[in-house]
Amino acid sequence: MKTFHLSRRGLLLASAGVAAAGLMGTAARAAGPIRIGVGSDPVFVAFYLAAHEKLFAAEGVDAVLQLYADGGEAMNALVAQQVDVAAAAEPTNMVRLGRAELRPLAVVYQSGRYVKLVLGPKVASPKDIKRFGIVPGSISEYCAGLTLAAEGLDPASVKMVPSGPPELPALLARGDIDAFFAWEPWPANAVANGGKVALTSKDVGYVDTIWLTASAAILKSDPESLQKVLKALAKASDIARADPERAAAAVKAVTRIPVATSLKAFKDMTPIVRDFTEADFKSYDGIAKFLADHNVTKGLVPYREALQAGFYKG
Repeated sequence: MKTFHLSRRGLLLASAGVAAAGLMGTAARAAGPIRIGVGSDPVFVAFYLAAHEKLFAAEGVDAVLQLYADGGEAMNALVAQQVDVAAAAEPTNMVRLGRAELRPLAVVYQSGRYVKLVLGPKVASPKDIKRFGIVPGSISEYCAGLTLAAEGLDPASVKMVPSGPPELPALLARGDIDAFFAWEPWPANAVANGGKVALTSKDVGYVDTIWLTASAAILKSDPESLQKVLKALAKASDIARADPERAAAAVKAVTRIPVATSLKAFKDMTPIVRDFTEADFKSYDGIAKFLADHNVTKGLVPYREALQAGFYKG
C-alpha cells in the first residue's frame, strides 16, 4: 500500500521542523470543516469516493480532503496541525506518535497482497536468495527479515543491499540483487523486466493496514463528527468493494489517476473500516520492535496508549 509506504515507502524520516510543530500538540482547532489529509494513491479510494459522491455531507459532517504526495506527508501535515485527521500505514504513524498528541481511530484499509517479494529471472525460489535488496528502515526491510525466518535462511548468509525503491527493479534486472520485497508499482516494474512475484507480505506473516488518525484536540472537541467521517468512509468502502469501476472513476475525478491503474491496484487491496483487533496488536508489536531495533524510534513506541480501540462502533 504504498503505504508501507514518509510514507510506507520512505517510512521513516521526518523533518525537524515538523517535529517542532508537533510539540504544540493539542492547540485549539479553529472553527471550520474537518480537514482530512490523504496521499495520492488508489489505496485511499474510500476517501476519494466519499468526497466525490458527497458521502461526508450525507452523514451530516462538513469535511474536506487535502491531498499530499503520500501518507507520510499527510501525517506530517497532521503533526503540524495543517489537517485534523490523516490516513497512513501503521509504521508511518508510529514514528510520529512521540511528536504530537495523535489518536489513531480505526483501520481504514488492509491488504497483505500489495507488498510483494520479486525474484530475479535466474533465482528459482526464495531459499536461493543471497543478495536481498531493501529500503532501509522500511517495510521492505521488515518483510525481508520475515522472509529469512519463514524460509529458514541464515541471516549471516544473505547480504542486505540498501537502495531507494525506484532503483530496486533495475538492480534486479542487472543481477546485482537476487530479490526484493516492496510495494507497488516496483514489483510490477520488475516483473515487466523479467522478474517474478514469489510471495506477498501475508505469506511471510504481515498484513499491512492504514490507520485513520486524529489530533487529540479534535477527538476531545468533536468526537461525533469523527464518527460520522468513519461512517461515510465505511459506506464508501462498501461501494468500492462492490463496484470497482465506480470507485476507479472517483479516484480519477479526484486525483487524475487512470481508471485502469486503479482497477489493477484494487485487486491487491481491501478498503474497509473496522476497529483494531488482537491480531492487529500482535502485528503492530512486531513493527514497533523492528523500528526500535533499527534505531528508527528511541525504544518501543507505546502505540497502544494512543490507539482508540473501541471508538469505531461499525
